[in-house]
This record gives sequence, structure tokens and C-alpha cells, in this order.
Amino acid sequence: MTRNHRHHAAVGVLVSSLIALSCGESGKPLKQGNERPHITSALQTEAAGGIAYCYRLEFTDSDSPHHTVSYQSCPSWLTPRGDSACGTPPEGAVDTSFLAIVSDSLAADTVRVTVSINPTIVIYGDTRTDAETHRKITDLIMRRHPAAVFHTGDLVEDGTRESDWVTFRSIAAPLRAVAEFFPALGNHEKQSPLFFSEFDLPNNEQWYAVDRNQMRFIVLNSNAPADSWSAQFHWLDSTLSHPGDSTLFTILIFHHPPYSSGGHREDEMGLRRTIVPLFRRHGVEAVFNGHDHDYERLRCDDIDYVVAGGGGAPLYDRGRQLDCSVKFLKTYHFCKLSRVYDRLTVGVYDLGDTLIDRFEVQK
Repeated sequence: MTRNHRHHAAVGVLVSSLIALSCGESGKPLKQGNERPHITSALQTEAAGGIAYCYRLEFTDSDSPHHTVSYQSCPSWLTPRGDSACGTPPEGAVDTSFLAIVSDSLAADTVRVTVSINPTIVIYGDTRTDAETHRKITDLIMRRHPAAVFHTGDLVEDGTRESDWVTFRSIAAPLRAVAEFFPALGNHEKQSPLFFSEFDLPNNEQWYAVDRNQMRFIVLNSNAPADSWSAQFHWLDSTLSHPGDSTLFTILIFHHPPYSSGGHREDEMGLRRTIVPLFRRHGVEAVFNGHDHDYERLRCDDIDYVVAGGGGAPLYDRGRQLDCSVKFLKTYHFCKLSRVYDRLTVGVYDLGDTLIDRFEVQK
């Protein structure tokens, strides 16, 4: 079907109602040679659940200064106001569309605007001891309808103990049934065969990469060697060197934090010396870690570092002051990532489902 055919089908009622305006009592046109308005704004747009959205109608018309803009068939969360339609898609919203119409009282143009709802990604970690808190966290995560969930490690107290995995499995099963689940190895997993039998992960299952929603997530094993001679270092260097044409953000996830104000020894694994220089060299935008049982956001050497270790393990007090630390909270939490075009927003929520931090990852 041609665009003109689609246009007449969508605005047949509107065009009919304009006949009385375009003709006098004799039925003759009031104006000859009228140019039809032409909508120039985008027909394909992006949005994300919980993120404010606004569409502004833009058009050209060289021979009429007076226009009427309207919207039809809008989803319930979208409200037209003047030349714009704005609203916030709910968590779990699906792709939708609406009609945008502009009229100069003699002729009209209409288009169908498609809104693609980008999937939500969640990151959390250190769930090992408090099953009740872990259960509450997973319930809150499920309210966000995530497409994928990443875990920063220390899923269980003792990775060699089958009963710990039974408990973890019972709590995480509903979440894993509706979202992809990608864990990093923590020190409490102890490189146990039970971890590797629990999950089916890419590459060698210790370090791997997955591309989701134009973001590359690189998961590492910070318990394994990461010096320049190691297999993990060379794999990471190669993976960072080839991000893919559609990658807008590169995000690292592993257990031990290079930067943290928490209770563990600062840079416990010496990662600032080994892999952190690769982050700077290859333009990594954000790094998420666990190990310290708290929430902390840091901005170090133009990279956003987040300690997301509040999934159920005993919480830690602040142990030191770092100049690059932006926010520190001793609280259970999870992080929700939402991307719209080249803007990546991170919202952090506590056990009361209260937003405790919000920031945009800097490119």
C-alpha cells in the first residue's frame, strides 16, 4: 500500500470534515493551489519503562501560517499537549504506536509513529546469606520486567555446598524463568563445579561477553589471574578492541572492586595495575562490582564505577574516603539500567522500593 493510500485511510473522517471549511456555499474551493502540510518528525522512536518520553510534531508548510496539531490512538500513558505528546511508559510496557496529524484547515497530513520500548537490564549482587532479603530483592526486580539480570558474584555462602545452591535456586527461580541470568564468579563460589553446573554461560563460563540492547556486557572472573600474561587479560583486550558496530556502551561486571570505600582492603586484587588501564584505553563507560556489601558510586578517571553488593550479605560500614567517591549508602539495593538512544540511565532502589540514586552513565 502506498503512503497516500495509508494517509487517506487514516484520515478519511478528518478530510471529510474539512470539506465544509475548504468550500463556500457554492461548493467552490475558497483557496486554489493549497500546499498540503508535510510531517517531517521521526516515524520510529525509542522509549524505556519508567523513563519520561516526549514526542514533538515537526512539519513543513510554505503557504499557511495557521495549523492544528492532534494525536489519536495514543497508549494510556501518553498525553497530548499542544504540538507534543508526553508521558512515562510503565515498567513492562510493550512496543506501541499512535497517529500524529497536522492540518491547515484545507488539507492534512498524518503519520503513524512507532514507539519501540527498550528492555530493562538489572544488576545486583552478594546475595549469599540472608535468604529473606534476597527474596525481597528478586520480587522488586521482577516488578521491572527485566530482559536480563547480571549478578556481581557471591551468589551463595559456600559454593561447594549443595544446600546453598538449593536455597539460591528456590529464590531466583521465578526471576530466571522470565529473564536471562548472567552471574560473575565471587570468592564465595570457590570455583566450585556446582557453579558451572548451575548455569549455562558463554565462552569458558568464567569470563564472557553478551550484547543486549546496544550495550556490550563483559563479565570477568576477578578471582583468576588478570596480569598481562594471563589468558583472561588477552581475551579482555581483544574483546574490548572489537566492540561491534551497534555498541553504544561497554559495561564491565566482576566481583572485586578496583575502587571502593567499603570494608575490604582497598583494591584487594590489584586490578588498578592489571586491567583498569585497559578500561581507559578502550573507552569503557561503566564498571559494576560487588564484594563490599554496600552501595557506592564513584567517578574515577572518567569512568563510572558502581559497587552493587547489597543483595543479602551482611552490610558494611564505610572503611575509608576516596576522592572519586560520589555517593555511599549502607543499604540493600539493586540497579536498573535503561537506555534510550545514546542516554543510559541507572536507577538504584532499596528494599522499600525507594529510588536512592539516579545518574546517567557518561560516554
